[in-house]
Amino acid sequence: MKKTLALILVLACLVPLCAQAVTEVSQSSDDLRIVSLGPNVTEIIYALGSGDQLVGRTDYCNYPEEALAVTSIGTLWEPNLEAILSLNADIAIASSIVDPSFIESLNKAGIQAYQFYEEESLEGTYKLVQEVADAVGKAAEGEALVKGMKDRIEAVKAKVATVPADQKKSTMYIISYGDWGDYAATGETYLNDVIEAAGGINAAKDGSYWSISKELLISQDPDTILLGAYAYTDEAAAIADFSALAPYSELTASKTGKVYTINGDAAERQGVRTADTVEAIARILYPELF
Repeated sequence: MKKTLALILVLACLVPLCAQAVTEVSQSSDDLRIVSLGPNVTEIIYALGSGDQLVGRTDYCNYPEEALAVTSIGTLWEPNLEAILSLNADIAIASSIVDPSFIESLNKAGIQAYQFYEEESLEGTYKLVQEVADAVGKAAEGEALVKGMKDRIEAVKAKVATVPADQKKSTMYIISYGDWGDYAATGETYLNDVIEAAGGINAAKDGSYWSISKELLISQDPDTILLGAYAYTDEAAAIADFSALAPYSELTASKTGKVYTINGDAAERQGVRTADTVEAIARILYPELF
């Protein structure tokens, strides 16, 4: 059940919604009472130094750990309007999953509500972070945060640029496999940019909308496999299961012990931990450079 939920969360992020323009906040940013309607939004708010102003979050906002002490207002699909109103919130910020009609309800109730959905790319990630920063009156902090992310990612790019083209490692970030269906970070996802920034060749690039076929996986036979790991994941068991299960057991990576786990929440949430993911993948692919 938990694995199914994780998969739904990732696929739901493909819902095509438009970014909302940020209007000037009407009061001091330090006085704002903020509700987050998405895990990546929550992470950005804390990274901006506004975590102490967060009065509501979703059931799935589990990072950083102190977010767990904040009142939950429900799920991503069914946030509770009455619960949000009871928190005397000034603004609410949502990602793509929340129904736009709920955003309208918040605005009608007097809560300034935003919904941001940016391009599935690194540039879209930077823009999303800045938009959230602008919404909570932390524009300068947002600029500094984005700069720090860019600097870290550019540092990785500089290191992996020294790898000759014929020695570049191919990899595939697997969301789900086996009875759960075959899903991976395909070419139009922002994780494709993340893999390429880490110096990797995305073996799932020719799939579409996170979906791949077993035939594609076997034919590409990537040098490494990356499995998303979560709080409930037994990482050693996950690696062993994937490596032993046909037809994945036929992969060179399974036979040579090149199946790895990385933090699935950090990887799949388009936001402030994207730089962490680039660094983590680069270290797996090219440990000699780090």
